[in-house]
Amino acid sequence: MTKSYELLDSGDLSKLEIVGGYKLHRSSPTSAYGKETPEIWNDLHAHYIKNDSGSGHWNFQKKVPESFTIEFSKLTFKIKLTPFGHIGLFPEQETNWNRIREIGKKKQGLEVLNLFAYSGGSTLACLDAGMSVCHVDASKGMVDWARENAKLSGLDSKPVRWIVDDVMKFIRREIKRGKKYQGLILDPPSFGRGSKGEVWKIEENLSELMDALMELSDSKPEFVILSCHSQGFSPLTLERILSSRIKTKGNYQTSELFIPEKSGKKYPAGFCTFFSK
Repeated sequence: MTKSYELLDSGDLSKLEIVGGYKLHRSSPTSAYGKETPEIWNDLHAHYIKNDSGSGHWNFQKKVPESFTIEFSKLTFKIKLTPFGHIGLFPEQETNWNRIREIGKKKQGLEVLNLFAYSGGSTLACLDAGMSVCHVDASKGMVDWARENAKLSGLDSKPVRWIVDDVMKFIRREIKRGKKYQGLILDPPSFGRGSKGEVWKIEENLSELMDALMELSDSKPEFVILSCHSQGFSPLTLERILSSRIKTKGNYQTSELFIPEKSGKKYPAGFCTFFSK
């Protein structure tokens, strides 16, 4: 498969991408620096303009389908230009998907819990690596989107549970049921709401969540991928959140997430700590 995604440039709180052949200009709060190649920021298909309420709208300059598919990282994704500026793909996670595949080569049949799972990139990578997955997101629309991605990628017959629920409520029920997982994946938002309006704030709820996840893995998981995009949760902070709870020796790989640009520079896209035995 060839990539159908390319980050052309970023800067001035924006990023310029080619997605499935469509040239998109999206807002980007992390790119508070000058553009590398300002002369290419023209001839757009669509420009996402964000408003003060956190939503926004797309200004279409050329025709773009309501949805289309692309191949990326040996997987197939449905792309939609949503009112919130998301498109259903997070290329910065490709490094983690490759890590998952490497684990799958050594250990088959691991049971993995993927939380705040959105459109399912990590779920697909786990299924592709021979793992079984419990995919949890509070949005039914996003779970349906992830299921469609699994079907498009030829992975819909693999062992996966699709769960629409508040993350904490679901975990508490899993603890009562005595369920155990060997792999844990989570990319918690700074703020969010559960399926019935439950409020999530990362600075208030992440510690409780991590403690509960340790119960589900006996504090000895085979691997954990913890990433986020929240100020105050640096790579070192994420590593200490894990290392203070995991009761087994292993390897920690802690870094910034990034997307390579056409110029060779790196676009900053969050933080991550990866633990593996």
